[in-house]
Amino acid sequence: MRFGSRWTSEGVNLKSQFDPSFGEALLGFNREAVVYCQGLSDSVAHDYAMEYARMLQNRAKGLDNSLPRIPYGLFEPNRNLIRATLERMLDTYFPPKSHKR
Repeated sequence: MRFGSRWTSEGVNLKSQFDPSFGEALLGFNREAVVYCQGLSDSVAHDYAMEYARMLQNRAKGLDNSLPRIPYGLFEPNRNLIRATLERMLDTYFPPKSHKR
């Protein structure tokens, strides 16, 4: 569907496109998540963290998506730490009531 000058799909939350505070929160989360992911020295952990952060951004936008694939070589304690850290970051920008788990 064409809306204004942007193409939108039926499942996209239009609030996220027009709410400036939502956009600012999304940018803030993205900045913090990118810095965190760049600080990971293990390339497998870095890639997983970037995919997980992308998934969280989509979830905050109201898009339905699944967990990223767990790559070979990423141990469970590292994966759990990455997930907990990024979810905590998301909670600072989007209070738990505004996104689904």
